[in-house]
Amino acid sequence: MIKVENLDFKIDKKEILKNIKIGIEKKKFIGIIGENGCGKSTLLKNIYRNYIPKKNSIFLDGIELNNYSVKDLSKKLSVLSQNQKITFDFSVKEIVEMGKYNRSSLFSKNFFKKDIDDALEQVGMLHLKESSFLTLSGGEMQRVLIARAIVQESDVLLLDEPTNHLDVRYQYQIMDLVKKLDKTVIAVIHDINIASQYCDYIFAMKDGQIKYEGTPEEVITSEKINEIFEIEVEVIKHPKNQKPVVIFL
Repeated sequence: MIKVENLDFKIDKKEILKNIKIGIEKKKFIGIIGENGCGKSTLLKNIYRNYIPKKNSIFLDGIELNNYSVKDLSKKLSVLSQNQKITFDFSVKEIVEMGKYNRSSLFSKNFFKKDIDDALEQVGMLHLKESSFLTLSGGEMQRVLIARAIVQESDVLLLDEPTNHLDVRYQYQIMDLVKKLDKTVIAVIHDINIASQYCDYIFAMKDGQIKYEGTPEEVITSEKINEIFEIEVEVIKHPKNQKPVVIFL
C-alpha cells in the first residue's frame, strides 16, 4: 500500500534520512522506534507530505505522493502529529468536525453528527463535546485529536507518539482503539513495550537509517535494543501473550 524507495532528506544541509527503503502492507499496524533525533518523525512527515523530498521516493497505492491533490490525499491519509498548535477557541465538537473537510461537498453538521458523537464516545470525550478545546488537559486534547482522525475515514492513520501526554490507562485504551480500527496504521512510538504489544511489524531507526525491521520478536531483542538505544536491557516474554517485554537494567 505504501512504498518508500531510496528516500534521502536533508534539513539545512544536515542529512536526516539516508536511503530509506520500506514497504507497508494494507491493514498492518506498523511501529517506528528509535532514539530522539534519529529521524522517526521526519520519515513520518515525508509520508504525509509535510516535507517533500527532492526526488520522487514515496508511493501510495502505486501513485507517487506528489500526484495527489490535498483533498484526495486527505481521503487516503489522516495524521495525528506530535505538536498540533490550535490557538482559536473552538469547541471539542468543532475540532472533530474538521476531520470531515475532505467531504466538504456533503458537509452538514447534522449529516455527520452521529459520526462525530461516535468518535468522541470511542475516546471517552463525548461528555465534553461542547467544551472549549483550549480548556482541556494535554491528554484530553490528544484524545479529541484522535477522534478527529477517526472521523476523517481515511485508509491510513499516521500517528506521531499517539500516547504522548496520556496517563497509563488512556495509553492502552487509545492503542486498543487504534488497533481495532481496521486501518493501515503507521505510528512513531517512544515506548518500546507498547510497540511490542500492538505492532505487527517494527522499523528500528538509528542515525537516519532503518537499522532493523521485522516482527516484534525479531526486532526487540536485548542485543538490538542495546545497539539502537545504547542502554543495557533484558528482554523477557510477556506471561500471557508471549510478546517481548523490555526490562531496563
